[in-house]
Amino acid sequence: MDASSTWAAVEAVLDQDRLSNLTGWPVRAVRLRIKPDVSLTVGLEDAATGRPAGWARLLWPISRAKAERAARRARERGLRTVRRELDGGLVLHAGRLASDPALMEHVGRAVAGGLIADPDGQRVLRHNPLRRLVVRTGAGVVRITSAPQDDELRLRDFIGARVPGAPIPAAAPGFAAPGPPTHISALRFVGDADLERAALPGTSAVAAASAAAGAALAALHASARHLPADLAARLPGRRADGRRAGAVHASVLRALDPALAARVRALDERLPAAPPAPRVLSHGDFTPDQVLVRRADGAVWITDFERSRLAPAATDLGSYLAVVDDATGRALLDGYADAGGRVPDEADLAAGVLGARLERLAEPLRHADPRWRERIGRELEELEETCATR
Repeated sequence: MDASSTWAAVEAVLDQDRLSNLTGWPVRAVRLRIKPDVSLTVGLEDAATGRPAGWARLLWPISRAKAERAARRARERGLRTVRRELDGGLVLHAGRLASDPALMEHVGRAVAGGLIADPDGQRVLRHNPLRRLVVRTGAGVVRITSAPQDDELRLRDFIGARVPGAPIPAAAPGFAAPGPPTHISALRFVGDADLERAALPGTSAVAAASAAAGAALAALHASARHLPADLAARLPGRRADGRRAGAVHASVLRALDPALAARVRALDERLPAAPPAPRVLSHGDFTPDQVLVRRADGAVWITDFERSRLAPAATDLGSYLAVVDDATGRALLDGYADAGGRVPDEADLAAGVLGARLERLAEPLRHADPRWRERIGRELEELEETCATR
């Protein structure tokens, strides 16, 4: 297989048959992380069951030594991986979940400590290669991450004391693996589904759940004034207007579709700057799939605070409004206002929505959609038209 260019490598892994032949088992790509002419990381799912199945990396000559080191570490732990030489000096390295190069040490500790039984089994909920593995257990949900969780866990404790329904309680005292640094933690399993997928009984139930999510978000934002200074200083400082996102998208798309990359750059320059606004404690990725719901009574829990930062309230509100219909968005804003949150004016909200849409522009590519070019182009066209009328 000639995959010496980034474009050819992406095309190869998006072809299910070619990818299955390379890895040696029937899989398809569900997540991509692209570093042009350096590496292409692929999250794999089982082609028959749709469950998380493993990982693969295509490494260019500049980074191929990583495959040798990761293969050696896997062998030392009794884990099997696949390593294939490809044209152009590239190497493919792949394996099951337990052999994820950035997670295998922590997964091994979780297994040895009895926290999880089978890191490749049916109880795996999510896998983000080189980043995170989430496994359902009898006690709750175990999260294993390549980055230390200490700051996030401390932030969760702070939020839990001030925000109803956030965060999800720990599974049991002392359940987190000893640290710091802490790479293994656990939460109770709550809810039936997230708000994006829950089949709630009727529009009134959807509106009530969205209003409850808005109330919890208002409490989260209000808690910023109590945030310890040292913890605030450790929060990420991502820009809230989406300009950084445009530059990142363009840097990847340049290797795949230069014309598309040029349009993203141009849009990034035209995107209106977010008006100055006070910073709140922002969730950082507030969308319906970050809100868990229990169908029986509509109780909600906000989850995943790993992208929390200090940002204007419109960052979170715009993120949610960008992906829901008008009625659901209005319910969220009503719940936010009823709980004491100050709803930004229309200009601020519009800027937040635009920033969120640009932030998610490359999602079809990240999620290995074979039609990524068409979907990105369609969203880009809509954003261009929106900016032209502002």
